[in-house]
Amino acid sequence: MTDAPTGTATDAEVSTAAVLALLGAGPTASREAVLRTARDGRHKLAATLLSLWARDGEELTEAESAELRLHRARVEHYREVWSRLRAVAPGASLLKGMTIASLYPPGVLRAAGDLDVVCAGHADLWSCARRLTADGWDLAAFTVSPARKGDGVPVHLGAEFRSPAPEPSPDPYAVGLFTAEIVTDVRAPARRLTRPSRSPLAACAVALVAERWERPFRSRDLLDLALLLQHLDDEGVRQLRTDLAKTGLWPEWREAMDAVARLGRRPAVTLPGTRAAAVRARLLRAARTTARWSSPVRAPALIAQSGIEGEGGRLTELASDLTHRAIGARRLLGAGLPLFGVPLDDEAADALRLDDVGRHLVARTPLGSFLLVSGAARREWLEEAAGGGRAAVESGT
Repeated sequence: MTDAPTGTATDAEVSTAAVLALLGAGPTASREAVLRTARDGRHKLAATLLSLWARDGEELTEAESAELRLHRARVEHYREVWSRLRAVAPGASLLKGMTIASLYPPGVLRAAGDLDVVCAGHADLWSCARRLTADGWDLAAFTVSPARKGDGVPVHLGAEFRSPAPEPSPDPYAVGLFTAEIVTDVRAPARRLTRPSRSPLAACAVALVAERWERPFRSRDLLDLALLLQHLDDEGVRQLRTDLAKTGLWPEWREAMDAVARLGRRPAVTLPGTRAAAVRARLLRAARTTARWSSPVRAPALIAQSGIEGEGGRLTELASDLTHRAIGARRLLGAGLPLFGVPLDDEAADALRLDDVGRHLVARTPLGSFLLVSGAARREWLEEAAGGGRAAVESGT
């Protein structure tokens, strides 16, 4: 076992044969069936497969050509968006997306679902947000999450913007702005990786592994991960190990490596001691889960959060009422739980300010004001928070 990349006998490649193997497509599978499978959310390899066919000289149907043009246009649009964001926030960086796509062969596409932008601090996030707003993007979500000691920010922020994509694309354009790299677990604080990052590829690899908290690995995840590991230098491998330890992602790392191995590929990076590290990580998670659900502060908030995820019911409504009325959002934030912003008004502040308005916690930001909640918000809370804010202004406080 070694901390350094191994040999190149099993180098990952982005080829038609490799994609077909990922899709499990047999020699008798029809072209239509293969492409339909590639489009599936378990794979997300349609753009890659179509561009490989075109590169290899295969004739595409009119519909296939149109689909490929849509993918290319989406990739190019995100390139233009990133160029504008980087101009106003030079300290920002990309996570996954175009960073991984740069490892694909020339002319071969990696589908671009969204654009994840990691901001060095609040100032960069506000600069990017203003740029997107000026360009006509709509704010779709705003979150405030606790920061850890040494993160360099008082709280972590997240803002997701959306913009309609041209027909017939079913998915809107989406840009996520974050002050932390790992934000996939809505029940836990955001996690910042090594700063300054000396290996963007290592950061992308850890972020890919973290996707397992949200969903099963896709076939494309395994291809991307194999490519990233193949291109890591020694410093990148060290950063990878440090950040996997920091995030406790050893169980997900082992699952990903096992999946890559089942494809007949030996991972280009082998890290020692991962079995024991995964056991320790699981034990620590179990202890933390027990502590969360035994906490009179955090347990109701965890139930309330399912309302944010669209799984609401009477129990989540009761939990949301309890956490908001009896516990309070500021106490939840102090207990290590993320909060979700519900828009109140468009009045811009110079920087983030968290105001107590009666029993409510309101975030004043350059994007406007938001009521911070742990679950679904009641209309009367919005009215109280908005009315309290107006009353404070009128009274001069």
